[in-house]
Amino acid sequence: MDISQLEAFLSICHTLNFTKSSEHLHISQSAITARIKTLEASIGKNLFVRDNRNVSLTQAGISFLPYAERMLRLFEESKYGISEQYANHISFGGPGPIWQNRYLDNIIAFRETHPEVAVKFFTYLENDYMVRNLLLDGSIHIAVRYEPPEHPRVTNIPLFEDEILLVSAEKGLKVSKDDLSTTQYCHVGFKDPKWFTDLVGPSYVPSLQLDHAGLIINLLLRGGIFAFSTRTMLQPFLDEKKLFVVENDFPIPRFVAYVSYLTENEEHPSVKLALSMLVDSTQN
Repeated sequence: MDISQLEAFLSICHTLNFTKSSEHLHISQSAITARIKTLEASIGKNLFVRDNRNVSLTQAGISFLPYAERMLRLFEESKYGISEQYANHISFGGPGPIWQNRYLDNIIAFRETHPEVAVKFFTYLENDYMVRNLLLDGSIHIAVRYEPPEHPRVTNIPLFEDEILLVSAEKGLKVSKDDLSTTQYCHVGFKDPKWFTDLVGPSYVPSLQLDHAGLIINLLLRGGIFAFSTRTMLQPFLDEKKLFVVENDFPIPRFVAYVSYLTENEEHPSVKLALSMLVDSTQN
């Protein structure tokens, strides 16, 4: 098993097409087929079911996929570890708006004072399991999450308090709990916190549900909907008076963002450097 075989496997997983994957990797179709056959031989299982028209993952392929992704990430991470160009490197994970709206000045200042340190950000981490696995693998040194990964090897420290705001492009809008069941409400995220389930009931199904920050903001700015999101994400648009807080008659809690890292790496230079980049904002 080698990196080129993993790259071929992951490419086909995304395209489900050998021809498109060969074009993407700039190799011949016979070459990509050979790589997959060699990978399947080394594993001892068929990874794909393929005929003249369709390609699909076997159960073995589905099971192997997360391991292939992790092996490739670790390989990429190893390049930083052995690089002679940089004295150290840091990998962060967390939602894009946190880095853009809360830590951008810290990032710029850190890079100016630490030109010898390579910095990498993962901003599209789909779920808590992915964050936990990346921390355990060593693919990221620090994660910032509102719902931190619970694991005996992971330390979670409160970083900052945030608010959940209900907003709209319409100034002066007022809504009640019943309005959450209309087509004007856009639900953000796919994991309902307890306070929201208590508010709407366990069988609630929203008319529109999204988990992409950019799309949520664009829809809000177009008007006609209202949605919950964090003050960290919304503050620039509130300051510019492009979005406005919606008046409502139900309680919305504040909550805390945490910084997470492997407890065993607490004294690791990368973890210490990463925490130093965040320290000023913990006082905000």
